[in-house]
Amino acid sequence: MRKLHIEWQGYFPVEGKVIRSKVDDRAGIYKISKKQKDGSLKPVYVGHADSIKMRLLEHVTSTDDSCVTMELRDGDCQFRFAYLYTREDIAAVVNALYARYTPKCNIKEGLPAETEGVEINYN
Repeated sequence: MRKLHIEWQGYFPVEGKVIRSKVDDRAGIYKISKKQKDGSLKPVYVGHADSIKMRLLEHVTSTDDSCVTMELRDGDCQFRFAYLYTREDIAAVVNALYARYTPKCNIKEGLPAETEGVEINYN
C-alpha cells in the first residue's frame, strides 16, 4: 500500500466569504464536519472536485433538501481541504476518508471508482 501525505488546510467555517478567501480554484478533496455537543468535529461529508472552491460554494448556496444542505442549515459546520493533482490520488483519498469516517451524507455508490488503497494522514 502506498503512502500519501495530505497537506490539509483548515478547519474553516462553511461560509461563502471564507471559502472565497481561503480556497483556490483547484482540484482536490474536502471534508465537511459538524461540531458535536462535546466540541469535537465529526465528518458528515467527504467530497472531491475539479474546483474545490466552486463545489463548496455550491453546497453553501444550495436550496435543495440534500443531507449536506440540511446539515449546513442545522448546525455549526467546518470544512477542511487539500489540493491533489491526479484523479488516482483524489479517488484513493476520498475512498480512504469514506472508509474511516462513513459520513452520513455520502452514498458509497457516489464515490469515485476504487483504486489502489492508500495510507494517508487524516488530520
